Amino acid sequence: MRPLLPVLLLAPALAVAAIPTFDQSVACPPLRLRLPKVEAQPMPAMEAYRFVGKAPDGSAKEFDAYPPEMIWRRDQRLGVWADKDGNRYELAAPKSLLGGPYPRAMVTQEEYDKVQAKAGAFKPSTLGQWLNDWVGGTASKPQRLSPLGGVRMALFATVGNDTAALVFTLKSNPNQPYALLITSAGDPPAKWRAALTRALAGFGAQSQGLSGQADDVEGWITIERPPYRVHTDLPKRDRKWLGTLLTDMGVIRRAYAKVFPEPYGTKTPISVIRVFADPDEYRAYAGEGMENTAGHFSSLNRELVVMGDAEEDSSKRRRDDILSTSFHEGFHQYLFLITPPLATVPIWFNEGHATYFETFRVRGNNAKPSDSARLEVARKATGLRSAEGLARLLAYSQPEFYAQANDCYAVAWLFVHWLRTEAPPALAKTLDAYYKLICEGKSQVDANAAVYTPQVLQQIAEGLEGYLAKHKWEPPREQRPRVRDIKDLDKDERERLLGR
Repeated sequence: MRPLLPVLLLAPALAVAAIPTFDQSVACPPLRLRLPKVEAQPMPAMEAYRFVGKAPDGSAKEFDAYPPEMIWRRDQRLGVWADKDGNRYELAAPKSLLGGPYPRAMVTQEEYDKVQAKAGAFKPSTLGQWLNDWVGGTASKPQRLSPLGGVRMALFATVGNDTAALVFTLKSNPNQPYALLITSAGDPPAKWRAALTRALAGFGAQSQGLSGQADDVEGWITIERPPYRVHTDLPKRDRKWLGTLLTDMGVIRRAYAKVFPEPYGTKTPISVIRVFADPDEYRAYAGEGMENTAGHFSSLNRELVVMGDAEEDSSKRRRDDILSTSFHEGFHQYLFLITPPLATVPIWFNEGHATYFETFRVRGNNAKPSDSARLEVARKATGLRSAEGLARLLAYSQPEFYAQANDCYAVAWLFVHWLRTEAPPALAKTLDAYYKLICEGKSQVDANAAVYTPQVLQQIAEGLEGYLAKHKWEPPREQRPRVRDIKDLDKDERERLLGR
């Protein structure tokens, strides 16, 4: 996470359940849907009507009949949820179209089944008709998406002005489609529907971007250059630069791999970099707990989410911020990819390296680290720079690390940066030795004790002091305050400028 989801995220795992059972958090073995804080709603009850007729032998016979649409929905609806704003989430397993005509307004199960046999099973080509029947509105032309992971097929459409729908199948069970429908409340927050629609559309899009309503109305484009795909609503003046972002991300990924080589056989998934032009929409998308971040990596769907403030005065500064945030979050994604599933990477190691890589500057096909404004923060964090302070930092849990985030990020960066750039070889190797133990299943406590003994931490603390004595961070020229006239400077600044 880079300090500074009312969304749909899909991350299927291999499973064979025909129709999965979804729990309160809308999760099941083959599929995880991460939604805003939602509460399960009661499933609509079946309205049965008791009729009395005649059996073939002339005797009275009682039987139940139902509205056909009610049977149709009961057989396909899996769950219903709502969030605090009244937005509604419905999960269904489409099987057939509604069909008709029926012999009467109320039909028995046998009469319903007979008509449905003629209606035919649900097919991707009938999605528009199925949505019209289910939602009761006019569906847009379905758009075929390029899905990720274990999803085989995905189609996106909108219905009317207030419902977004995603229909998909899993590779583990390609014959069973699922549909998630998100319907905005009657008076939702102004940007809520747009965020939901973009979440669905951004699940996976062709490299040339989505066509039709989602792209035209929402203004989002998609550009792909494996292993990354950028999905953004940045203004047109920034869109040519997106190619630079993708090129630089390819270079920085090779820098990750140079420090942390990929294990043999690692498969590189496509990772979406979602860049929001509006900070408020980023915060709404990121969700609770991310209000003060400029970006984060979602391991659930391998997505790097970045705030690209289109109102930033300097285009160069905005683009630099997007790059450094993507470099930072991209490392979290890369480490997640190459680290064994059961290993837990300590927070200082993960954030220290992510912050180290965010400072990289790309020149052609090369990327090199540079100093950071965090240098001056680390200089003031004397309590964490001693051998004892470093021991505390290396032992911190995530809550403890984030509780004093500014100092922890800065000292963790300085720790990694010095070891990776200027430390003696024996000390530089400690980072790789530490990560190797973590990958072997060692705990944070055991890895700390094995690698970072009090003697080693004392040597590192002394090395950090030497680095601080030699280096001072200066902001880039374009970020320095501008003075319109030399007379505006005080005497000392004027003489320094004139070289006296």
